[in-house]
Amino acid sequence: MKIFIGGSKTLKVLSPCMIRALEQVCKNGYEVLIGDCFGADRLVQEYLASRGYDKVTVYASGTRVRNNAGGFRAVMIGANGVNGFAFYRQKDIAMSLAADHALMFWDGVSKGTQCNIEDMERQEKFVAVIVAASKKPTRERVG
Repeated sequence: MKIFIGGSKTLKVLSPCMIRALEQVCKNGYEVLIGDCFGADRLVQEYLASRGYDKVTVYASGTRVRNNAGGFRAVMIGANGVNGFAFYRQKDIAMSLAADHALMFWDGVSKGTQCNIEDMERQEKFVAVIVAASKKPTRERVG
């Protein structure tokens, strides 16, 4: 079973809920497909490396891996002729196509993570989303 794990680049720490989900991934022996961005990608790579979990493949767009905290196997995805957001989306699209399921750690705002969720849904593949709690208190009144 291949699981695409991704999330928002704004994440600074993995929540206890996110860690429990990753523990289940390891316990089940899933093959992890993860991007090379900072934020969620880097945090998940570090967590898996700290556990000695080696069923991990890091996907990167173009010819350079930005983050590979565990020295995992890397797959380079061609992205000729595109730049910016579309450049980095190439690796995400490849992971969504290769994966059976997905686990996303979302800040509720990230356009990239939202696209990944939508890619999986379009393919009718299961995607679990854990929404990171906002650190900004709201002053809105209810009722």
